Amino acid sequence: MEPTFQMKLIFPFLLWLCFFPQFSFATRVQLCDETAEYDITVKGVEISPSPIVRGHPTNMTFNLLIGNPIIAGKMVVDISYFGWHIYSDSHDICVETSCPYLSGDFALPPLRTPLAFFLPGSYHMQITIVDGDNNKLTCFGFDYELVIASLFGDS
Repeated sequence: MEPTFQMKLIFPFLLWLCFFPQFSFATRVQLCDETAEYDITVKGVEISPSPIVRGHPTNMTFNLLIGNPIIAGKMVVDISYFGWHIYSDSHDICVETSCPYLSGDFALPPLRTPLAFFLPGSYHMQITIVDGDNNKLTCFGFDYELVIASLFGDS
């Protein structure tokens, strides 16, 4: 049986993933409300490795630009799997690093979520950051892929 054109394209890509799984890629970010004027501007999200390998360490770094100093607040993480909400958690941002956060460039510490228990597939993560008075400072989302570790060989 002759391989189809799609199989000829997929096999080299899977082979590439087997040998180069530890790359970090900037991820396309969408604001929750494109018309809102958030006090925190999202400059980018970096995921390493990308794609995320189930059961292996993953870092998600959020590069932000802060307008006004932040004295207290929290980050709310919501994860959806093919549109179904499956996970929610919140983190006190002043426990992760020390407050206050001054105006200017800022990178939140890498986020770690319990991805080891999730099924492989396409996910959407939404991050909402609020101040100590529960005012929304930013809200953004991004998509990512989770793959099975056995595709890369268990280590």
